[in-house]
Amino acid sequence: MDGRGSDQASRLGLMSPVQLSAALFASLLVSTSSAQEGARPGPPLEPERGVLRSLEGAGGGATLVAPLRSRTTYLVDVAGETLHSWPSEWTPGNSAYLLEDGSLLRCGKDAGSAPYRGGGEGGRIQRIGWDGELLWDYQLANSRRRQHHDIEPLPNGNVLAIVWEGVSTEDAIAAGRDAGSIGERGIWPDAVLELKPVGASEAEVVWEWHAWDHLVQDRDPQKPNYGDPAEHPYRINVNFDRRERPRTAAELEREAAEQERLRGLGYGGGGDEPRRGRRGRGGRGGRSGGADWMHTNGIDYDPVTDLIAISVRSASEIWFIDHSTTTAEARTGEGGRRGRGGDLLHRFGRPASWGADGGQVLFNQHDPQFLAAAGAIELSVFNNGSGRPGGDRSSADVFAIPFTEDGGFGDGLPAQPELAWTWDGGDEPIFNGHISGVQRLESGNTLVCLGEEGRVLEVTPDHVVVWEYLQDFKPDEGSERGGPAGRSGPPQGRPDRGGPPGGGPPGGSPGVSPGGRRGGGPQSSHAIFRVSRYDAGDPGLARLATDDGASER
Repeated sequence: MDGRGSDQASRLGLMSPVQLSAALFASLLVSTSSAQEGARPGPPLEPERGVLRSLEGAGGGATLVAPLRSRTTYLVDVAGETLHSWPSEWTPGNSAYLLEDGSLLRCGKDAGSAPYRGGGEGGRIQRIGWDGELLWDYQLANSRRRQHHDIEPLPNGNVLAIVWEGVSTEDAIAAGRDAGSIGERGIWPDAVLELKPVGASEAEVVWEWHAWDHLVQDRDPQKPNYGDPAEHPYRINVNFDRRERPRTAAELEREAAEQERLRGLGYGGGGDEPRRGRRGRGGRGGRSGGADWMHTNGIDYDPVTDLIAISVRSASEIWFIDHSTTTAEARTGEGGRRGRGGDLLHRFGRPASWGADGGQVLFNQHDPQFLAAAGAIELSVFNNGSGRPGGDRSSADVFAIPFTEDGGFGDGLPAQPELAWTWDGGDEPIFNGHISGVQRLESGNTLVCLGEEGRVLEVTPDHVVVWEYLQDFKPDEGSERGGPAGRSGPPQGRPDRGGPPGGGPPGGSPGVSPGGRRGGGPQSSHAIFRVSRYDAGDPGLARLATDDGASER
């Protein structure tokens, strides 16, 4: 192998993990020695960032990282070095994918003319070429709807997008919504749109599904969709999130403080100021005033079954939707390959969301991803773990759900899934209450992203952490406000590293990481929504072999 080939192989992770670990350990010894040379005590040092461990069994390839407070998206190798980067004018909107042609599909945080503000907001979808050329730049933020959280590229080149849609207070009450559970802004049910890119900045909606078309309510027999939610589990109880009592002033204050902390992470709702300690009419406080009814935070697609899975955080559930329907069928409860139209095909996580008994297995989860499985559907989920019995604790989970091509999920009540694999840090518990994700790798290892801390861990099937990375890209100036500010990311090549200017954003601890370490302070400026790993043979990485700029450090 010539010098160039050797360098390329090492950048994709074919170097010896033992050599990398030795180098990291030597660096740590030097840092420790310097700290012991009699320097006067000062403020706590920021935790070491970069690759903290890389052991035998760790995979290679490249990891896609999109810091919430940076307008640049990065590919990093097993040593944490930058292989490539894509600058943008927009901070990310919680989703980024490397496509097979080497282009980047990402969301940007752009409010446009939309009145919707909340955690996970997006509003712009871009495809950026490997060379940085803006190939598609579509704004999806207007008075009717706004894209938020996740998108999903489809095999046909189209894109699935989650959007908020506005329903007025009057229309929500007419649909059976409890008037005491509606804030000042009405309610924002979610929809899923399939977008076909057109030209450089347009899109055609070729398929759509709307949650508001599939309701059930048990409050007023004179209103539409009246029935017992427990007898209609494949429809959505319009009051599934209704609280038995209003929040106290202390609870509202804690919620406002949490929203401010999330804003410091780069996750909160744009320039809106949090509403400290007060409620809208029946509202729940927070940036959306209770309007963000479902808070759908993740979407995935399985081309084998033509199913869509969405993560509905407010319900602590995963919902499955039939993509084989037409748009007309998706508005009804009939049609499509499974015969149920746009009604839910299956759901799991919290039976109480549809009025049933049974144990809760999901707690404010994120990032559902279909896995290849025979005789079942397997789905990986980052189970954030807020409110879990026994105390808050996150876990990376894989669930097996009975499914056959002929019978689908079956008839009757939704069955509880089998927990096929789980990892919660073991003796070194993990907890991040927001964002975060899980990816099952081709090697069988699992990539776990603790988004609030910007921490990524690769875990073997028998629960050994073989790779650990704390992303160390410096936030852009003013990035907590989102919006365009020119191509302000660092140039391609070695990243701009370090802590935030001015000591970092406000906010408390983002949670417990392995070893019992608790984030917060400078760590909060390094938040990421999740990451994606691409193996060395992935077509999207082919340009690395001929990209002279990638080897310039």
